[in-house]
This record gives sequence, C-alpha cells and structure tokens, in this order.
Amino acid sequence: LSSSSAASDVYKRQALGSVTDRLRNASDGMLGFKEAAQAAGIGLAKGFSPKQLDNLAIAARKASTALGRDFGDSFDRLLRGVSKAEPELLDELGITLRLKTATESYAASLGTTADSLTDTQRSQAIYLETMKQADQLFGKVPAQTNAFIRLSKTLSLIHISYPTTQEA
Repeated sequence: LSSSSAASDVYKRQALGSVTDRLRNASDGMLGFKEAAQAAGIGLAKGFSPKQLDNLAIAARKASTALGRDFGDSFDRLLRGVSKAEPELLDELGITLRLKTATESYAASLGTTADSLTDTQRSQAIYLETMKQADQLFGKVPAQTNAFIRLSKTLSLIHISYPTTQEA
C-alpha cells in the first residue's frame, strides 16, 4: 500500500509540475514558477482542467492589455473570482457575474436544477459564465506580453534553480 501511495504522490507532483509549466507558457512567462504552481494547485483542487487554467491566463493577458492593468493582478482576480465565486473581484475587470444566473443556466444545460449542482459543477458554471463575458469583452484584443515582467520572472526562476552560495 505504501509503494502505491508513493507512486501516486509522484504522479501528482508530475501532474502539478506539468500544469505549472502550461500556465507559465499560457502567460507567456509572466507568471513565475511560484505563482503558476499556486494557481495550478488552486485550480485543480476546484476541478478546473489544465486547459481551463490556460484559458484564464490568456484571458488575463487580454484583459490586462485592454484595460492597461497589471497582468498579475488581472490573473489573480480571474482565478480567485472564479474559484471562490467572488463577483466583486471580477467587477474590476468589467465582468459582472450573477451567481444565480450562472448556476441556473448551467444546471438547465445539464437538465437539472441549480440546487442539485455539486460544488465542482457550480465552479464550472461560474468559470463558463466568466469566460463567456471575458471573451465578449476582450476576445478580439491581442494578448500582449510585458517583456520586463517576463525577464523578471525568468531571472527569478534562474535564482530558484541555481541559488547563489555565499562564502564566509
């Protein structure tokens, strides 16, 4: 049993690492390793797929370009707004999330009621409504990358990979 548990832990770490790398790529390097790993952990725990997390990063790039906002803040607002069902976080990006409308619409598409949705299904309902609005608002905006932020995150990753040692 302990060897299968250890194998499962290795698989989970590899999967989390893969999602972290995907997020860094989707953000075009504007998410550092730490931010991407935290976002991957939160997103996967809430039942979002790696592709859905990639879509959040791309939407954040487009929103930050269109609104002249910091990418990190835009991504954080999208991730937390969707994962915690906090409409006020999304308001800053021009996304007006109505929880009741989102869950009722999603439930109807499944042929059930909003009250019978599981937590994962509620998260999906909120994700879908948020992404629908993000696409309406920013879908035609080219996602741009801030080269200075990307350089900063790359240097941070290099520092993590190759820490300097101080000699006495």
